[in-house]
Amino acid sequence: MEGVGVALAIVGTVDLCFKYGKILVETCATFKGAEVEVDERVLYVQSHWKRTSMQLDFIKRIWKSLDEDHQTIQTQILHVLIKKLNIIISKLEKLVKKKSNDQAMEHKVTVVKRWKYVLVKQCLDEAIKDMASWQKMFDPAWFLIMKVSSPFIDHELSRNGSAISSFTGASSFRDALREQPLHKIPVFLPKDGLETARMREIPFATAKCMPRAGTDKWHVVDCIPCEPGADVDSMTRDVRDLARKLSAVDPFTFGILRCRGVVRVLEPSGGRPSSFDFVFQIPKELSNEPSSLRGYLSSQCSHTLTDRFQLAKQLAKSVSYVHTLGFVHKNVRPETVLGFQANDSAFGLFFLVGFENMRTVDGRTRRSGDSSWEKNLYRHPHRQGLCPEEIYIMQHDIYSLGVCLLEVGLWESFVSYKDDVTAPLPTAALGVTLDSPKFRQPVLMKEHLTTLAKQHLPKRMGERYVEVVVNCLTCLDQDNADFGDQSEFEDPDGVLVGVKYIEKILLKLDEILV
Repeated sequence: MEGVGVALAIVGTVDLCFKYGKILVETCATFKGAEVEVDERVLYVQSHWKRTSMQLDFIKRIWKSLDEDHQTIQTQILHVLIKKLNIIISKLEKLVKKKSNDQAMEHKVTVVKRWKYVLVKQCLDEAIKDMASWQKMFDPAWFLIMKVSSPFIDHELSRNGSAISSFTGASSFRDALREQPLHKIPVFLPKDGLETARMREIPFATAKCMPRAGTDKWHVVDCIPCEPGADVDSMTRDVRDLARKLSAVDPFTFGILRCRGVVRVLEPSGGRPSSFDFVFQIPKELSNEPSSLRGYLSSQCSHTLTDRFQLAKQLAKSVSYVHTLGFVHKNVRPETVLGFQANDSAFGLFFLVGFENMRTVDGRTRRSGDSSWEKNLYRHPHRQGLCPEEIYIMQHDIYSLGVCLLEVGLWESFVSYKDDVTAPLPTAALGVTLDSPKFRQPVLMKEHLTTLAKQHLPKRMGERYVEVVVNCLTCLDQDNADFGDQSEFEDPDGVLVGVKYIEKILLKLDEILV
């Protein structure tokens, strides 16, 4: 009976969303024909609601296929939508005065004074912004549905898949997640173009830039080395799998660049691969001059607090989507985050690269590492050194994210590069010198970073941000209530840890208002 009650509850929640969505669209429609600028805004609202309504209808039909925790997080996000729609409708209705038409009582005539159209445009702009921000909040949970193995979800997508995918890319994304996709695409590119290309270094970044033949645009090239002793066949499969999945992503949604293909670089002997070089497209809306997050942190560029929170949210969502794609990143740090200038922000948009150590979540991992302190700083204590203690899991990426969010919150770089030759040094912001025991005892460094967050972040970013950072840094502690019990995340699809991440990291960041 409890399951029936939950099912009825979601029906009521979705129906309430539809009710308010219909009121919003009808209210906006009354402004059409007033001014061109108003009409354009009304169309934006209608388009946003069209996508949302289709997703709501789909969720309502496949609800029973979701785990209870997944249902809970979806319900929580839908209640946020209801609240936002209520606020938008309330503001719009204050701008109109409705009179009954004597000839047709069922119709309403909306009267808006000319001077009020300035307020109408402002209100519609707020509506568009609120709906877009809700969509960004909803997307990680939406795409996580595509990861659930369920014939019923496949059936519902095929029944109305073309309509849903035209707005959300659901069917193509789900197909990309399959072990045996229905539509196979070649991912390996000829090496000729890469060998003759004029590569451009990106300061303090693991990736490089390469010009696109015949255009003034550039690609990003990200090298994954094939280390001696690596299983080449297994690595080739993982590379092909990752490239195929990355070719299906929307970069502006995922915070991950779309993959154009991979160049297999062979050793001079011509046999064994020395590396796999991923070639990523730079969206035409962005500049050709990316900077690493390390570069941003080191330059102390001017920005607002809103910019900083947006950056934190972008980075956290990128980590979420890597896991949704079925991979762990293993290399999340400011050198693997690229920022591209856009017109509406001091920062622009940021994308996660640096997949040099990637592997599938359920694949084999070699417990190998290195002794670079500037890399170990972002690794969980159990994943440091030449022979890490544990197999890599998503929580290790969450820990790395926590160190990055700490730097973003402080807006201080922990690593200083004098030049390309000199070894990097820890900065004063880290508060630790290379001869400190904290670099030799990783647990002490983790405790030090947690203390930095608790002592210095509150006055800069607020208590809620501190809670997120500390939760990331302690996610593998046994007493961590959210991530500490590994037995809670042993579902075959790997969805539950993603659901918990959305609930405890992404939504907590989205709740912070600046």
